[in-house]
Amino acid sequence: MSFSDRNAYRHLQHTVQDVDQQHQHRHLVAKDNASSAASLRHFLAIAHDRYAGHPHSTSKEELWKLLARLDECTMLKVQQGFLNCGNTAHNTILEAWLLGGCIAYSLGDMNRAIEWNLRILRIDPCYVEAMSNLAAGLRALHRDAEAEAWWIHAVQIRPTYWDAADHLFSFLCAQNRYADAANVLSYVERRTTPTSGSNADLARYLAIINAKGTLLYALEDHLAAAHAFERVLALVTNVRSLTSKENEANIMDKGTLQVLIRISRIALSSRNDGRMLLTPQEARFCLLHVFDGELPALRMVTNIKHRHAITQTTANALLTIAKILQDGMACSSSRVQNSVQSTEHAAKGSKTASTATLVELVGHMPSAYDILPLYYLSLALHASPSTANNIGILLASLAHSAVPSPTEHILALNYYRYGLSLDSRHPHLYTNLGSLLKDQGNLQDAISMYKLAVECDPNFDIALANLANAVKDQGKVSIAIEYYRRAVAANPKFDEAVCGLAISLSSVCSWKGRGCSDIESRGVNSKGLVCFDHSMGWISRILEIVNSHIRHAHIWGTGVTAATESILLNEIISACGYSGIDDLNLNPWIHEIDRIKASEHDEGAKIIELLDAAGKRARWRWYYDKYVSVRSTDNYNYHRPHLPDMLSLPAAPTILPFHTFCLPLNPVQVREICRRTALRVTVTAQRYSWLPDHVFEPPAPPNPSLRIGYLSSDFNNHPLSHLMQSVFGFHRQSEDTKYPVFGICYATTPSDGSKYRHKIEKEAHLFVDCSGWSTQDVVKQMVQDGVHILVNLNGFTRGARNEIIACRPAPINVAFMGFAGSMGAEWSDYILADKTAIADSAVRKYKPEDENKSRILRYHNCTNPNDWVYFEDIVYCKHSFFCCDHRQSAPDNCFNDGKVADVETRWQVELEGREKMRRQIFPNLPRETVVLANFNQLYKIDPSTFMTWISILERVPNSVLWLLKFPDLGAENLLNFADQWAGKDISKRILFTDVAGKDMHLLRSRVPDLFLDTPECNAHTTATDVVWAGTPLLTWSKHEHKMCSRIAASILKSAINEKMANWLIVNSEQEYEDRAVELSLNRDELLKIRYNLYIGREKAPIFDTVRWTRDLEQGYWMMWQRWVEKGGEVVLEKGSERNLYI
Repeated sequence: MSFSDRNAYRHLQHTVQDVDQQHQHRHLVAKDNASSAASLRHFLAIAHDRYAGHPHSTSKEELWKLLARLDECTMLKVQQGFLNCGNTAHNTILEAWLLGGCIAYSLGDMNRAIEWNLRILRIDPCYVEAMSNLAAGLRALHRDAEAEAWWIHAVQIRPTYWDAADHLFSFLCAQNRYADAANVLSYVERRTTPTSGSNADLARYLAIINAKGTLLYALEDHLAAAHAFERVLALVTNVRSLTSKENEANIMDKGTLQVLIRISRIALSSRNDGRMLLTPQEARFCLLHVFDGELPALRMVTNIKHRHAITQTTANALLTIAKILQDGMACSSSRVQNSVQSTEHAAKGSKTASTATLVELVGHMPSAYDILPLYYLSLALHASPSTANNIGILLASLAHSAVPSPTEHILALNYYRYGLSLDSRHPHLYTNLGSLLKDQGNLQDAISMYKLAVECDPNFDIALANLANAVKDQGKVSIAIEYYRRAVAANPKFDEAVCGLAISLSSVCSWKGRGCSDIESRGVNSKGLVCFDHSMGWISRILEIVNSHIRHAHIWGTGVTAATESILLNEIISACGYSGIDDLNLNPWIHEIDRIKASEHDEGAKIIELLDAAGKRARWRWYYDKYVSVRSTDNYNYHRPHLPDMLSLPAAPTILPFHTFCLPLNPVQVREICRRTALRVTVTAQRYSWLPDHVFEPPAPPNPSLRIGYLSSDFNNHPLSHLMQSVFGFHRQSEDTKYPVFGICYATTPSDGSKYRHKIEKEAHLFVDCSGWSTQDVVKQMVQDGVHILVNLNGFTRGARNEIIACRPAPINVAFMGFAGSMGAEWSDYILADKTAIADSAVRKYKPEDENKSRILRYHNCTNPNDWVYFEDIVYCKHSFFCCDHRQSAPDNCFNDGKVADVETRWQVELEGREKMRRQIFPNLPRETVVLANFNQLYKIDPSTFMTWISILERVPNSVLWLLKFPDLGAENLLNFADQWAGKDISKRILFTDVAGKDMHLLRSRVPDLFLDTPECNAHTTATDVVWAGTPLLTWSKHEHKMCSRIAASILKSAINEKMANWLIVNSEQEYEDRAVELSLNRDELLKIRYNLYIGREKAPIFDTVRWTRDLEQGYWMMWQRWVEKGGEVVLEKGSERNLYI
């Protein structure tokens, strides 16, 4: 029943009719007796005192006696004729009956309570106090419809009777009728005008509006909620002129927030040395700076109770409206697989305010510096741990904007600790303090904080998930899994916990309940048994989450183009140097903007791509003007396009790009996960306040060398350095070649003291340890160094600093080696690959050009939308794109000491060494046993691959399978599954050893007879290790859209002749099994392949690092020449070839 429904009064009318019938015999005649009235008032005062003393000083028995005496006394007065309107005794009798109803209610006698309130209404049908109490009694008897009708009637008669409004509001909320509850509060608000002379009315009126805002916030109507809170702020701050007229009031209130933010920022920055970053102690006194120490509305309020109520309400309004802005600005405050931030407030909305809502409220896209003053004022009014928590989160986000930023970090820590001083059992504060400590590298302290949060609230899902993430980072996967399980049990819809659990289970091959996706042939059911058809399980849940997030991501930025079209065009005109809106060169941009508006799909991504194209044009124009046309240049002529304020920070995918390697995802899913991750990096980077209004000045032309910057966190004892350690020194040898290169290494992690770090530091042209530098400092250094091409050696891996690359300190960005896939970013121009590593079907195919309408957007105009994955233009290598340094650095390298024996001697020595090492590792293994092996981390093994390996063992009776304890728990799970699926005879033939150091690993890679690759995600570095050792490697390039499943084939084709390589590269799961069996049963064939691999490694392209480096240098020069010649082009010319071929 809605508040405005007239049918709501049927029960009420029937009840009133019953009252009339019951009292028809009681027509009372009024008589005046002042002394009797005074006597009754005296007794009533005593009765009030006794009632107020229950249950402490007045017993139930005394209340029963008091009720009986009240009944006797009042009825006597009625009989004496004292019930006459206008008679002094009249109101006293009604008050006595009202008190009697309250006493009866407190004694649990609801029927009597109802009866006494009905007495009043028979005499005075508009007595709203009796209506409200009558409704309470009816509600206690579960006569809800009647109760609601009386409360509604009371509110309509007297909207300022706050108790009735409160009861009705609570009643509707208890029935989950939140919209009706909000209507009640709106009704009261519209029909009430507080006066400065009534402190109580103002306090209650503000409370009503605040309750309305809180309810609308819970209903996720963020704009209406914010306007309600803005109304509170208008009344208490007087920053805008107030009026009692409803329509004018609404108009005036809507500007209050913008004015309040503006005057607060001015006041706080002017009196704190220009700083908006206040300590908790400074924030507690910020009222002195903004309002001279007191809210204007409180200056006329003397009642302590009312002052406290107004202060609390205002603090809550400030807190909640700040949280609406903060959550909307962040759009998604999760740092997935790292730590999830936990905001806390009385009312929580699961969704965030739209960009349009934020802009309407603040006048532009809000920044942290718009929100902080609101939190400071709230904290000054009420020292709330929730406010301290949210300030800490906001400051922590500022710290992440330019790593590292100690001031913001320290302040965030101070606010979390201050909040805990107010409430030492506040789980959100412990959780966020833990996340901040983890970000600072204090993992153990972070875990302690997460544990305290869980101790405070054992079912706190965010704390449990963050604790799981942290202990997983310690390598304690089994403990992490238990915490993830608890988080999912507490909140089955918590996507971060669900995905964290699934990834962790996969990493240790714990497949029970995994199920089988619709693109897999086999899976594992809830009983741990093999299933051969689509079976629901956690893998299906992961795919549902991925698809849901992609659908949501596609609506990001919807409506922004139409709302900011003139702004976008001005940005483009300024960046491209056009004369104005009538410049014909602007037509392709206008056509693209029209298409974007019409598509209503992926609008945010298209805007970013469009502005990136304009920024590239500006950088190239500056280069052309300065170094080709040789004309005077001013930096303001080369405008950096700014993102529209309305374009919020996009949500981060719950599944990270690295996780796509081993999950059964289709091309669109892989592409969108990478794309969405990159877009978040783009918006973060482009919003840095320190970026100049112009693009970075382009480097001078090569003189004579191209300056290549290598950015990585892995210039230490890491596979990347194992593979590329000699490349940077080989660049020094390019000075006398056709393609000279000057290499600069930018290390974002400190030295680990390893030989790899030492070698790279020593041999690179220039090595910059920027591990302690902010993003701003690194970018500034790269620009000063005149980097022509910046190489991303991290991609989406641990330690990546992609924001640096997204700032575009160099004209060209290229990615390879660090991440086996696309960066999905408009700021990643090229990817190094080969025709095997990237299948032709995964490259975007452009549609035929529209008539006379050249296209600018490259990623949204393809003929193969369901297949393409790579956003970058591709630089194709002649051989494998994969770099390997083994010819220089492997422990069994015999080419550097000048004592190279003849081929047959080397072969015999190798066979003897192999046999000796085999006996050392497996002393009890018969010589005729076929050793099959895989040395990958166990997360790369999926159920179907393991089942195939078991089948191979069954078909080759004299074989064993050698795996690594990588990790131990994974080994235990695999043995259990083997035992369950195939029995002890098979499981005992699966042998596990510990992981070895790099040199020993290379040496013992010669021992297996056949290496069985993992098809979902191949061996990469391990593949080069195995092939270098001469061990035949069997692989299946399972996916055309995943580079990670094709790298082993790329390596094989550069390591051995074409016929043998094609024999080792299969095209299906069944062929994989059959070929493995065939090779295992033909030891001579295996030995022949081994001979060709081992002897051929002297000349194999995969191990010719010098050749690889010279080819790479040629590729760099091809990229640069294209940029110089065509870097200013913004349209895709018909039939133009975007890729390069070395």
